[in-house]
Amino acid sequence: MSWEMELDESLLEDLYIWIDSLPLSRPKKRIERDFSDGLLIAEIIRYYLPDLVEMHNYTPANSLQQKKANWGILNKKILSNFGLDLPDVIINGLSNGKPGLIEVLLFNLRLKIDEELELQQKMQQQHQQNPTITPRQSSLSHITSNSTTTRSISKINQTNKSAKINNLPQKDISRLDYEEIKQQCLKQQEDIEILHAKIRRLEHVLQLKDIRISELSRAVEDSRPTRPTAIKKK
Repeated sequence: MSWEMELDESLLEDLYIWIDSLPLSRPKKRIERDFSDGLLIAEIIRYYLPDLVEMHNYTPANSLQQKKANWGILNKKILSNFGLDLPDVIINGLSNGKPGLIEVLLFNLRLKIDEELELQQKMQQQHQQNPTITPRQSSLSHITSNSTTTRSISKINQTNKSAKINNLPQKDISRLDYEEIKQQCLKQQEDIEILHAKIRRLEHVLQLKDIRISELSRAVEDSRPTRPTAIKKK
């Protein structure tokens, strides 16, 4: 995940609408400050995935030290398992209310929650066919596996990029050219991540709409009056 990714206006608007729809303990006034102690992130995860969060681990905080402590627990117990590991510099930025960081985290967290909910639904169906597998066990094992796979792919991509740059003739690469190529690679990777995120989000929305259409269709069928049987004339 790139912490330098820029969310366009439509993505930000959709994100803020989603946050406003959730029953959080604080209203959203200034988002970077409201989320600076990590408490609302824990509340969001608990709202969708209550088994993963123990709220007594997180204390509403004004001091920078306690804010960092909350983020550290969140990172260790939950976020790292979602592939959203927070470096110390990001924890420091979130705790200090650095603009832009919390939106990137929320955007990616929302995608991970959607993936987890979809996975749980599949695990429930699998559990019905094979009761020896519990939905939560399968789901958590998938998160860990997915996180490891993501990190492995990321390392491979970085290695490939380095190899491409290193294979270029050294005399043709100045320090400035190297930095320019590096920035172009990072920007392209960021654009790809945003596009993939949009695709996953749209696929999820379409799936929810299909489910809703099916429910409404069944409701319409059930509400139709049964035609009385015609009385045969003697």
